[in-house]
Amino acid sequence: MPRLLLFCAVVMLLVGLNACSSDPALQFERPQPLTGTEEPAFPEALWGQYFNAQDSTTLLLTSSALVQKMQFLSPTAVQELKQDSIPYKVENGRLYRSDFPEGLPIVRSTPDSLYLQVTILDTLFAQDATHQLRSFKGMYFLNQQIAPNRWKVFCLSRQGRKRIRLQYLDDSVDVAKLEAIIPLRETGKVFLANPSQKDLRKFLKQGGFSQRETYTRVSEGLEL
Repeated sequence: MPRLLLFCAVVMLLVGLNACSSDPALQFERPQPLTGTEEPAFPEALWGQYFNAQDSTTLLLTSSALVQKMQFLSPTAVQELKQDSIPYKVENGRLYRSDFPEGLPIVRSTPDSLYLQVTILDTLFAQDATHQLRSFKGMYFLNQQIAPNRWKVFCLSRQGRKRIRLQYLDDSVDVAKLEAIIPLRETGKVFLANPSQKDLRKFLKQGGFSQRETYTRVSEGLEL
């Protein structure tokens, strides 16, 4: 398999595995917080593009969606492209093939190799029938229904004028934290929680949603 196809196959496999494993073991029976304010959209003051210097990912935050952009550099040998059965062409700084009709940007080239930029977009939240956005004490709770009476939840908060922080559940830590506050219902490999508003506040005070990522705004534009 040519290196380009092998690389992209590996990337898509990793994305698929991540999508399958992204549902945390700790889930909620109802959207959180129970009495939080239901928001029709993210506030305009938060809209824009944000960058995480630790892993070089970008976030696009619009009125109704949160999208993550990941980019990879894929080196591929020109000789391997020529030997492959799929025709290709290089035009205006992009590589075009039938499996990449929109073209892949060529970041750098040598007589023997092309270095291609591969971009993956992952929608973390989109306001629709299976998603609910609620706010509570300056935090936004992004709820996604993944099954009847099963909700995946993570948090977004503003950190000063130019930063936002995402907080996710860390199964190895947060199950124990919440189980110390309320009983959890275990079904298969999933722990289901039904905290009251008071229980959730206590969970947050004890460092719940302990996996955290900080992003800095780089643009107020609404396009990736």
